Amino acid sequence: MTITEKLRESKVFYAAAGAGDFAVEKLREVPVRLNQLQEKTDPKDIGGAAVAYVTQAGTRAVEVYDGLAERGKRIVGRVDRQKATQELEASAKATVRRARSAAGSARTTARSAAKAAGDASKKIGN
Repeated sequence: MTITEKLRESKVFYAAAGAGDFAVEKLREVPVRLNQLQEKTDPKDIGGAAVAYVTQAGTRAVEVYDGLAERGKRIVGRVDRQKATQELEASAKATVRRARSAAGSARTTARSAAKAAGDASKKIGN
């Protein structure tokens, strides 16, 4: 099993990919959200809001993680289907085949050279 196949069986991998995609999406919303919060927030409400947030955070963590994993699975699937990804994968496979072939040729050449050196040393020694 290749490392790529192992990664694709990992929920953590998809959660990380989903988290990255989610972060980009949310960062694009930051300027608008800041303006909205500045208009609505009363400083007296901050303490109560913080307690409510902390209470919800623990229960929501598992839901968020699962959601990020699903989102990541979709992102990875979309990237896999892109032509550039498929071309890169084909190129990598071809490179591996060429490297294996070159390694086999090098082993054959090394064996031939070792045999030739052995034969030459026998001739010199006689």
